[in-house]
Amino acid sequence: MSNLSISKKVHIPLIVSIVVGFIIIIINYFFSVSEMKKNVYETQSSSLRSVYKEAIKCKESIGLTNAINISKNYDVVRALKENNRAIAISGLASISKEFKENTNYKNVKVHVHDANVHSFLRSWKPTKFGDDLSGFRKTVVDVKRTKKPLVAIELGRAGLVLRGLAPIIDNGKYLGSVEFMQGLNSVVKNAKKVYKYDIAIMMKNQYLSVATLMGSAPKIGDYTLAVKESVVNKKFFNDLKNINIANIDEYQMT
Repeated sequence: MSNLSISKKVHIPLIVSIVVGFIIIIINYFFSVSEMKKNVYETQSSSLRSVYKEAIKCKESIGLTNAINISKNYDVVRALKENNRAIAISGLASISKEFKENTNYKNVKVHVHDANVHSFLRSWKPTKFGDDLSGFRKTVVDVKRTKKPLVAIELGRAGLVLRGLAPIIDNGKYLGSVEFMQGLNSVVKNAKKVYKYDIAIMMKNQYLSVATLMGSAPKIGDYTLAVKESVVNKKFFNDLKNINIANIDEYQMT
């Protein structure tokens, strides 16, 4: 009996210690796995943000450079000086042809505004002009105020558009401004092609009051897909429905 009692005193604490040890190991394992997952997610999130920002930065540079170049175009300047839209239509048609033949931009959209912040010429819709832009086109107003080029993502009827703008000035006189417009579809396509990342660009549903052409675009909660549905990986987009995208950092628009 004495030996049994001693055996119990030795083995029971030993077994308890082993069980407790196993429990601690298992808890540490799960905490370690959870921490590893968190680190992986944070690393991927940081990498995705870098890819997106780099792509936007590249498009901003392209937009700004082209806007400045077009603002110096002889036909565009002359058209505003003489209030002759036919000259601008011909000049922009020539520019569009050059882009189509020599670059990846096959459907260039250029918008020329006059000194009163009215639409002078939309290259993709030349019959629509003369409308006052001052009430909803902050970038155009800012270019007139500062007389300096700028680039920004701005909301329009077709959703989010990256716009590079530059003033058109002749002998010190402000004639108007020009903008080189780009969509964001290529950001999604390049992220997949170059970096092997699936991304989607979303905008808040509250912007649909302005982006009227985006009303039927796919939605996740309070957000609407801001690029063509065809360029986004369908499975990836469906997976987004299972996370709270409201907590994701937003790109600030002008």
